[in-house]
Amino acid sequence: MKNYSQTIFYLLIILLLGCKKNDSDPEQPRVTSLEFKNDLLFVNKADFQIETSVPAEFSSSDPKIQMTSDGLIHRITSSEVIAIDVTWKDRSLTPIRLYALGATDDSFDPPYAAFHGNHASDPYNAYLLGWETLQKLPVTNTTYAIILRHADADDGVDFSKTTGPANWWKSCDPTEARQLNQQGKSRSTELGKVFKDLQYNINRVFSSEFCRARTTAELIDAGPTIQIDNRLNHGSYNVSGGSIFGGIRNVLGEQPVDNTLTLVVTHHAGNEMIFQTFPEVSPFTWTGAYFIKIDPDGTLTYEGAASWGMFMYWRNKKLGLL
Repeated sequence: MKNYSQTIFYLLIILLLGCKKNDSDPEQPRVTSLEFKNDLLFVNKADFQIETSVPAEFSSSDPKIQMTSDGLIHRITSSEVIAIDVTWKDRSLTPIRLYALGATDDSFDPPYAAFHGNHASDPYNAYLLGWETLQKLPVTNTTYAIILRHADADDGVDFSKTTGPANWWKSCDPTEARQLNQQGKSRSTELGKVFKDLQYNINRVFSSEFCRARTTAELIDAGPTIQIDNRLNHGSYNVSGGSIFGGIRNVLGEQPVDNTLTLVVTHHAGNEMIFQTFPEVSPFTWTGAYFIKIDPDGTLTYEGAASWGMFMYWRNKKLGLL
């Protein structure tokens, strides 16, 4: 009985000491903005104020963001992911680095601003959903498609429907059709590395006939032979009999539901759709994508959007490269 009482006494002492230590541990400072989701801050408007649990100072060397030292983001380029350094005013606390996404669809830089098209109907929620999907891919029991807009392309100018040589849109000559610029080539190559690093099981790759789309797919180099399909073509050169999105649906409807990924490289306005579960317009910047889940019965479900910056950030975060 005596030994039992001593044991209880020592256990109580240990518990009390443990509680005292935990109670004395200071709470770590953190970002408290409601738009901070799974380590990514979704900046969904101009003049966005970053909220934190303790006073802080903010800085970034990236020209794609305009921000005050107290964390008021006047502007951030839509779709880009920007690193922000956070220094706590209590210098005894360890600084952190925060990553912010321009979760809007109306604040772009040249040259892309001239090629954007219609604004997304709800970019904030589209990117939120895409961020969730991005973090769970690849999955082994579901079929997905990644619908990708070709990479940055402002080298040259397209002919119109009634001008230009025959089949000019297939040409890789910038005097005949708009081609990828250097950033487009670099981002395509890097996205291919991201897909490999994330172990995406891409089983099929489709591209429009346009050289800028084909080149994007070639530089990604996902593995499968690229299948060229003119139903994915831009504008008047799409032969699906309707919209580009109609062509995308037709292409996907012909593929097996085999729990793998299909990559489709196409154009604006492949993000404009009037279809159940889909937004009217999805975010769709150069080298940006949206996800489609394909059920065994062929039902298509919109699973959100992801920009090139989101792909990069998630790969780097998952692999501990930040």
